[in-house]
Amino acid sequence: MGRPDRAGAAAHDPALWRRRHHLSGHAAAAEALRLSHLTGAPLAHDTIARLAALTHDRLAPLADPSRGYALLDFPDYSNIGDSLIWLGELAYFDRHVGRRAGYVSTTSGFDPDRLKAALPEGPVYLSGGGNFGDIWPRFQTFRLHVLRSLKGRRVVQLPQTILFRDDANVAATRAAIAAHGDFAMMVRDQRSYEFATRELGCEVVLAPDMAFCMGPLAAPTPSRDATYLVRTDQEAAAGRGAVRPPAGIDALVTDWIIEGHTPSFPERVVGAVKRRLDQRPEEARYRARAEAERARGIEMLGAGRAVVTDRLHAHILSLLLGRPHVVVDNSYGKIGGVMDAWTGEDPLVHRAADFDAAGRMLADLLKN
Repeated sequence: MGRPDRAGAAAHDPALWRRRHHLSGHAAAAEALRLSHLTGAPLAHDTIARLAALTHDRLAPLADPSRGYALLDFPDYSNIGDSLIWLGELAYFDRHVGRRAGYVSTTSGFDPDRLKAALPEGPVYLSGGGNFGDIWPRFQTFRLHVLRSLKGRRVVQLPQTILFRDDANVAATRAAIAAHGDFAMMVRDQRSYEFATRELGCEVVLAPDMAFCMGPLAAPTPSRDATYLVRTDQEAAAGRGAVRPPAGIDALVTDWIIEGHTPSFPERVVGAVKRRLDQRPEEARYRARAEAERARGIEMLGAGRAVVTDRLHAHILSLLLGRPHVVVDNSYGKIGGVMDAWTGEDPLVHRAADFDAAGRMLADLLKN
């Protein structure tokens, strides 16, 4: 009699799946930490390896994607941070599942019938981020549509920050989750965890942001003293002080998204032609687009010896690049919540109450 097929058994036994992947997560972390100490890599590498392994330990028990899975909510808009999350999710599935998603979509391109035809069974993952709630309503409308379209099928929301301003929207979300019947919510900060546990009536798991699963990234040679990556949208903090680099410091002040940009008719035509000519599967096209966005972010942040920012993923990307940086929180504490839970103790990270204080901290950093 031949030996039992352990891989096949794990694919059909959730307990075996969880045990195998729990162990592999710890093994990966141990190896990453060992290499970082041997090579003298920055302490940030220890933080990154620890958080990537913890993400695996928290995510793997929620569903078994070994026979196929869907990944929804590709960021088809100009926000580098959401592209970093998407690439972290792809890195996670590449490493721990060993197969690409059987179905991917944007919010506007989601078709439940196409999903069911391409993937008759298997979990559905919703990309993580900072838009669960009603501050960015189109994303929540999409999630509720997914839950109503896929009742009874396992849906896992990858790590999010939650913010609702209207109790009626909380009630609508809670009702959709209850009617769906098989939803798991991952959050990346303690406040969101407490809210979801109290209000949403579903399984809730606290886990790091998925972008850490990309691992450390190669940083370019700096060409200036600093990059200020500063929000210009509704999440920009009120009373944050003047966004003005200290005198004598060569710094670029910029942002990495264009909110509310509506493509012109020629842009829409060119985009449609490009999509028609590109015969690659959607998963490969989305991957390439996200990689281009990541390269743009690395170029922006990596140009500075240090970074000042009020964007969460500029903070995370600075860690991945090994860049010292100063963080000013956004309008509702999103960055602070992630830092309190996961990253605030890393020596590359410095907190400032406003941009005036951040400028003083930056000047001190650049002296070293």
